Amino acid sequence: MRFASLALIGLAVVMIALGVWTVGGPEQARAERRDQQRMNDLSSLAHHLACLHRQGLEPDGRAAACPEAARRTDPLTGEPYRVDEVSEEFVRVCARFETRLSRHWWVGREDFDTETGCLVLTLRDTGRW
Repeated sequence: MRFASLALIGLAVVMIALGVWTVGGPEQARAERRDQQRMNDLSSLAHHLACLHRQGLEPDGRAAACPEAARRTDPLTGEPYRVDEVSEEFVRVCARFETRLSRHWWVGREDFDTETGCLVLTLRDTGRW
């Protein structure tokens, strides 16, 4: 009876450990939330930069017609997001992501390069800008 109880407790501990290892635990969940925040920040920043560009302003400019970007810095490190290019054709903003999220995390985001961590907002083809 005592052996069966210990075996059951041991099995439960192993199952819990495997579950945490498989899912990644709470730190993995926090990293994924920060990466989602980074994606939201990049999107907001790209739209802001596109608006400034249409107004003939530099990326660090300000215009009442352009809603301010939600955040220009990484939520964890505080380092600024990288603006690689702003042109007539596209805006490219990048961040360093914590997780190696596969393409399925960004369904509908063909404008995001998972390898470089860059969001590329095309200005000419969409007709929106």
